Amino acid sequence: MDKVKVYTWLKAGAPLDEGLRLFAMDSGQDHPFVRLARYNHQVAYPILIRELAARTGISLAEVRRIREAKGSFRENWPFLSDPACPAELKVLAADKITAYWNYVRAHEQLFDCTSREEQWATVKILMENYKENRAIIAEFVHYRDHGHVLGKHPVFREMKELEKLRKLGPIDLVKMEERLEHNIWRIEDELRKNKKPHLQADRERRLRIKRRQLKEVKRLIERMA
Repeated sequence: MDKVKVYTWLKAGAPLDEGLRLFAMDSGQDHPFVRLARYNHQVAYPILIRELAARTGISLAEVRRIREAKGSFRENWPFLSDPACPAELKVLAADKITAYWNYVRAHEQLFDCTSREEQWATVKILMENYKENRAIIAEFVHYRDHGHVLGKHPVFREMKELEKLRKLGPIDLVKMEERLEHNIWRIEDELRKNKKPHLQADRERRLRIKRRQLKEVKRLIERMA
């Protein structure tokens, strides 16, 4: 791949269609990523920039210098440090970091896949984490601009479910603790075996929820002791 062409493409604003043309010239029109880009431009665009830069030896630092630089996580969302920030948004801050790194890893794996099935499983993981990241950003932007939560993300229902745990007695809490520990072990075992990689994003989401539930149950049990 011609480094000069990619560098010129970046300086011209990295238009998607031209980037895909460069990619297809190198990898072929039938590569799953080309179809992904046609299906969801928002998901494909940042991947395309990273991949073309990597293939031509252009560092991410150089890409950032060419394109508009972005502020740090806390600079973009300063309300997360505010004691009055809703608990749901602080939970989402941790989930956003997880989704971002899952997305980055899936991007790196996408071009190392050795079968069509592996490629599409990786694409699914990538898209799920991208959508999760965008859903969290939507909550953050709304809170930043309006001062109250949007409340569409599933975490708000999850937090309401946690409130129900606080009404349980000690015997029910102990039973819940055992059940959650078993559920967590089972999900972790599924992730280790990785027999259905296309379910990875959903399993990781369920695992995060179960772990938060277990943490709250243990806290309630300790408070009763």
